[in-house]
Amino acid sequence: MHEIDQWDSTAALLVATAAPVGREAAWVQAMTFIDAGHFDDAHLVASVLVIDSDGLVLLARHRRYGQWGPIGGHVEPRDASLSAAAARELLEEATLVARIHPSPIDVLLSSFQCRTSTEPVLHLDVIFAAFVSGSAPALVNSDELTGLEWFATGDLPVPLLPVTTELVGLATAAANSQG
Repeated sequence: MHEIDQWDSTAALLVATAAPVGREAAWVQAMTFIDAGHFDDAHLVASVLVIDSDGLVLLARHRRYGQWGPIGGHVEPRDASLSAAAARELLEEATLVARIHPSPIDVLLSSFQCRTSTEPVLHLDVIFAAFVSGSAPALVNSDELTGLEWFATGDLPVPLLPVTTELVGLATAAANSQG
């Protein structure tokens, strides 16, 4: 469970951030869910897609699902913000420090069984883009992942978690807008 102020700050962040073109319905769904206030048993998640200066994207193959996608995890009460939670997850899972863009690139509301539950639970996943300068740094795998690799955006691995291709496009666009 998450403190009310984490949900309030999530709502404020989503209100302050324009939804990506084509993802407006996901933003509305997330805001409707938060506004309804029925998130006592829901999980708040922060995820991140990292782009390096050569345009490669970092993807993780998750042990639990066997699919490639963003790095991320549950927001913890000690996390000062969603972007701080994304940075913490990136450090924990990939031993990587990157510049996290302060505005999310997407939001997903889905129900699935995670390591903290025995039944499917609603998860609100707020997804950020992050950037590393220079070439992709060497990576170290974690206990939660069975793979962690840099990929060209036109040569993504399979199987991918749903919407990963769209998320890579959004992260790449965010990286390009950073100059």
